[in-house]
Amino acid sequence: MRKFLLGLVALSVVTTGLVFAADVGPKADVAAVRAAQLQKIKGGQTGDVHVVGNYALVQWYWGEASGAAAFKRSSGERWSRILAGGGASPVAVLVAAGIPASIARQLCSGWPQGHSPC
Repeated sequence: MRKFLLGLVALSVVTTGLVFAADVGPKADVAAVRAAQLQKIKGGQTGDVHVVGNYALVQWYWGEASGAAAFKRSSGERWSRILAGGGASPVAVLVAAGIPASIARQLCSGWPQGHSPC
């Protein structure tokens, strides 16, 4: 029965084009990072958000352009963008922006196949 249900869900995803969100981290932090990014790209959209501790990585889309932005918690629920760019931001780029390597690796893991900003 379980295999049947999993198959049914997979078929639904394929036929409807439905994509499940892959947000990672506390919901309040994910929402705060998303809001901070939308302040920077008025008229744009955000994709998935990964939050690990005081750092976050978010995908963004604006017209035909897309990329990733990294954020650092500056205080409480306030997040400051520390890196933004088009295309991918590999772990080394995140580390160069001041994110500890272990956190950068965590931020880059767990994205849906083909949707990683790293």
